[in-house]
Amino acid sequence: MVDYVIVGAGVVGLATAFHLKVQSPSAEVLVIERHMGPGGGDSARSVAAIRAFFTNPVNLMLANSSIEYYKHVHDRSFDLGMKLVGYLFLADKRLYELLKDGLKEAEKMGLEYRILDPGFLAETLNMNVKVEGSEESSLVDVGDIEAGVLVPRAGIIRAERVVEYYYRAAQAVGVNFSFGNEVRDLLLYPRRPLGIEGEPFPWQEARVGGVRLANGQEVHAKKKVIVAGGSWSWRLTSKIGVETFTRPKRRQVFAVKAANGLGKTLRAKHLNPHGISPFMILPRKIYMRPVPEEESFWIGMSDELGRPYEFSEDPDPRAEVDFYVKGILPVASLYFPQLQERYPHASWAGYYDLSPDKLPVIYEPYGSDLIVSCGTSGSGIMKADAIGRITAALALGEEEGELFTGERIRVDALGLKNRVSGAEKLVL
Repeated sequence: MVDYVIVGAGVVGLATAFHLKVQSPSAEVLVIERHMGPGGGDSARSVAAIRAFFTNPVNLMLANSSIEYYKHVHDRSFDLGMKLVGYLFLADKRLYELLKDGLKEAEKMGLEYRILDPGFLAETLNMNVKVEGSEESSLVDVGDIEAGVLVPRAGIIRAERVVEYYYRAAQAVGVNFSFGNEVRDLLLYPRRPLGIEGEPFPWQEARVGGVRLANGQEVHAKKKVIVAGGSWSWRLTSKIGVETFTRPKRRQVFAVKAANGLGKTLRAKHLNPHGISPFMILPRKIYMRPVPEEESFWIGMSDELGRPYEFSEDPDPRAEVDFYVKGILPVASLYFPQLQERYPHASWAGYYDLSPDKLPVIYEPYGSDLIVSCGTSGSGIMKADAIGRITAALALGEEEGELFTGERIRVDALGLKNRVSGAEKLVL
C-alpha cells in the first residue's frame, strides 16, 4: 500500500514522480516498470532533439519551459549532453508555408529566429539549394530551398542522460522503484464497499485503487494511479474502458557516417557557437540530427499518411532498410548528394505515442483516481519536465500547475472538457 503508483519509468513517468515527491514530500510514491531499468521503452529510442518552436502556443510553452529547466540542470549540476546547436528548417515553398504559424508564435513569446539566404546555406552546409528542373525533384515533388529558418533556442540532448538525471533526482527525494515488473491490470474498487463478492457492481461508484502485476502481486494506491507508459498506456487503460486518445505509430532512425562531403556539413561554421551542424529539417519532414561524438548524422522522416497505427508488446528494434532507400534517400540526396555515397551503419525503430491534435493528454477520467499522462507525439524528451509538473499538480488536486519558467497552466488544459484548441502542425 502506497499513496501513488506510477506505471512507467520513461522520461515522463520519472519527471512526474520527481515533481510529485518534491511537491508532496510526505507522499509514498512507487514507480513500476516492466524493463530492468529506467528509460527502456520509447525514451531509449528517441533522437533526443529539443526545440522551442511549435505552431501551438501551449506546445511551445511546454517545450520552452522544459528546455529552460534542462539548461538550468546542465549548467549547474548534471551534464545532459545538451548543445543548443539550433534547428534549421531548409524550406521549400510548401515547408515555408507550414512554418509561418510557428514563426508567429515564436514572435509572440519573444523567441529569436533568423532567416538565412540559400546561397549562404549552399556554401556553409555544402548542399544543393537548386533542385527544380530535374526529373528527380519533379518525381518526389520538392522544390528549391526558398530560405533557411534557424531557431537558436533548440538543439540536441542525450536521452539517456535526461533519464539518468530524473532517476537519480527521484531517488534522492525518496521515490521508490520496482523494475522488471509488468503491470497487467488496473484494479477497480467500490468507493463505498459493501463486502459483497464481485464488487464493484455497475451501479456502484468505482475508483482505480491499484495495479496487478504479471506475477499476480497486487499493489494498492491510497490516492492515485498514474499511467505514464507512453505507447503502452492505451493497452492498459482500455481494459477498464478508459480511453487515452492516443495510438502508437512506428518511427525509424538511420545512422550515417559523416565522411567525405558530409564531414563539412557536420562541422558547419557560423551557425552556432558549437561549430557543428544544426538539427536540419528538409522538405517532406526529413530530418538530419548531428551526432558529433559519433561523426554521424541520425536521419529520419515523419511519415504520417500510410504508416499504420500498430503496436507490439516487444517491438522489433530493427528499422526497415527499404524505408531509407526508397522513402528518405530520393529526397534527401537531392539536397545532399553525398548521401548517395554513404549507407547507414546502424538503425533502430520505436514508437511515437500520437494524440489526434499532437498535444499531450493529461486527465483524470470520471473522477476515477486514475490519471492518464501520455500522447507526447514524438516530443516527450523536450516537454517532459513541464508534463511532469502538470501531472503532479493534477494528482495533488491543484487547479493549476506551475512550470519552471513561472508560467501557470490549468491542469485541465490538456484534458478533455477544457482542452486548449489548435492542433500542432509541426510534428517531426
